[in-house]
Amino acid sequence: MSRRDFLKWGILGSVATGIAPGLLLSGCGNRGRSKRPHVIFITVDTLRADHLGCYGYAHPTSPSIDRFASGARLFENCLSHAPVTSSSLASLLSGFLPHETRVFANSPLPQQVRLLPEILSPEGYATVGIVSNYVLRKKKGWFEKFDVYDDDMDSAESIRTTPERIAVDTTDRAIELLRRHSEDPLFLWVHYQDPHGPYTPPDRYGELFAGTTGQSRTLNVNESVSGYGGIPSYQALGEQREFDHYVSQYDGEIRYLDDNLDRLFSELVRLDIYDDSLIVFTADHGEGMGEHDYYFAHGENLGNGLTHVPLIIKTPHSIKTPRSSPGRETEFVQHLDVVPTILSALAIETDARFRGLDLLAPRPGTREIFAELELPKKWARDPVMFSIVVDGMKLVSRPTRPATEQAQLFNLESDPREEHDLINDPAFRSRVEDLSARLKRIAAEDRLALDIESTPENLTDEEVKNLKALGYINN
Repeated sequence: MSRRDFLKWGILGSVATGIAPGLLLSGCGNRGRSKRPHVIFITVDTLRADHLGCYGYAHPTSPSIDRFASGARLFENCLSHAPVTSSSLASLLSGFLPHETRVFANSPLPQQVRLLPEILSPEGYATVGIVSNYVLRKKKGWFEKFDVYDDDMDSAESIRTTPERIAVDTTDRAIELLRRHSEDPLFLWVHYQDPHGPYTPPDRYGELFAGTTGQSRTLNVNESVSGYGGIPSYQALGEQREFDHYVSQYDGEIRYLDDNLDRLFSELVRLDIYDDSLIVFTADHGEGMGEHDYYFAHGENLGNGLTHVPLIIKTPHSIKTPRSSPGRETEFVQHLDVVPTILSALAIETDARFRGLDLLAPRPGTREIFAELELPKKWARDPVMFSIVVDGMKLVSRPTRPATEQAQLFNLESDPREEHDLINDPAFRSRVEDLSARLKRIAAEDRLALDIESTPENLTDEEVKNLKALGYINN
């Protein structure tokens, strides 16, 4: 039986570590009631867009998310800027690229990087973060950005010792704080760890999708946490080696998350703040599901399965813009667009030189969407990697490889699984040259120009062990 079967539903989670209940958000009460809407910011770890029903998945993994999407604006082609949690979320919450925030892999967040809650706080918002991933723990620099930052992770994963907080507890905590502060203008960030591996949903969820892929395939377990060529060591579920089983458990994790999101959405309705809240739903990155022989992992490449993420935005009834009504967008957008969109919706102006655009307003047709990955050389086969997407064409650059292997070109509109490399097709020679020039320009730009050095962090032995277990250190 999974560890999650022992947890009871509907019991409030524990109080934020080190903060007494009566002191939560103390000092924020003098801000007064604001007409500005609540901002509910939901991020999910390791969630592929194409495993949700509202994105075309054939199996019922996401009925609650689908219902939410039916009354919101869904962006079919949103891309994140890194396939690792800290780097991706730093860009999502700041509006700047990883090389500008200086958050590579899961390195600490520099205090000079201004996040969305720091912009909203002077505007009268109480800011609360509830996180469930070990790499977002307080010592990593996120704590100081919020009035309350709850990283209570009392649970340990069933087959590893890595701390985590699973969806039922994360939702309990979010509901508790919502009930306490439903009268306040609130920015609430909830980051769910599920469906990050190892995939161990409660038994009743793990049985829902058995045999649904139709792909009978036996895999080996890798000696390392890499996902290339087989099952990462940290993902191995006993003696189970079938591809179909791992996918079914991943889908079960999503459905488990979805049921808990239903509880969160229901509480917003019960408190009569759902209609008047600005709700953003997205993921930090996706997960490899066998594309290019890469399984059940992330953080090692910039494949579309790792950077294509869901993005769904529900605006309050009070906000009317050309694109605020429910509907679907097919153009390519990016995580960098989220902060400018929220600030525009709230009529908050800043002097920040954001790269992104307001997604609820008319936008120019040609966008440049950049992603990057930088890892210590001993951690990955491609320690440095870049990609750029313009009008659906994606150029991938791996500068540490031999010249003949450094670049790939894909048409994401017709080939989202990136199975047909067009780099040597003469018909695309000028396109490659254009994309290469754009990629080099963006990689050299730095709109934050932080006066800091990006240096490796000093990790304790316990932290190294936990990061290895999470799949972020390969040896």
